[in-house]
Amino acid sequence: MTIWGIADIHASPLDEAGVAEKPMERFGPAWEGHVERIEAAWRSSVQPDDTVIVAGDLDWSLHLEDAIPTLERLRRLPGIKLLVRGNHDYWWSSKATNKVRKVLPPSVHLIHNNVISVDGFAIGGAKGSPVPGGMEWDEQDAKLLNRELERLKLSADARADAAPFVAALHFPPFYPASGPSPYVELLHSVGAVLCVYGHLHGESAHSGPSGTIDGIVYRCVAADYVGFRPVKLVEAGRILEG
Repeated sequence: MTIWGIADIHASPLDEAGVAEKPMERFGPAWEGHVERIEAAWRSSVQPDDTVIVAGDLDWSLHLEDAIPTLERLRRLPGIKLLVRGNHDYWWSSKATNKVRKVLPPSVHLIHNNVISVDGFAIGGAKGSPVPGGMEWDEQDAKLLNRELERLKLSADARADAAPFVAALHFPPFYPASGPSPYVELLHSVGAVLCVYGHLHGESAHSGPSGTIDGIVYRCVAADYVGFRPVKLVEAGRILEG
């Protein structure tokens, strides 16, 4: 069994003419046909008994009903899919989590104040937030940071045993150039061994943590950063550093 990761799929609802309402090609030619390319790479790599962490920003839709076609496309892809919420997943508000769970296909699961056990690991997480010293931080983000820290802790605390914790976040947990953040302290306190995140695009993707830092492996899996294909994170119980 293998655990994979990808983030920032950014699928778009279609208008009445079948045209994407938020085409990602506006961010450059690298995004042309990106959803189809992700699906093709996914099918060529992921096996039915594998698990794929989708670390936020799955779909641009504002309402759940508009995101259902993307969830259906996800269902048809091999593997078990674990979703965390991204800052652009407006179709999945925290207050509507139970409503979202009711319409999910059987192979798609949410990570929200819970963990899911996979091959000896406990996979949990939260959306995360901007952090002090990061590109987007200002003091008004403190409330969001505290809320997301609590959600990450609730997720880790949901473990039934001492299984090693894999944290799936959308925002990067810290920026090495700015030093550790409160997320780093929490990740260490809950025994995290791997932290997967997205959100960063283009050159900014290089500003997030990568590789093993103080015993935790960090992997950025934003779609454009990883070539629009799922990234192998854990194979045969061994965490890969990339």
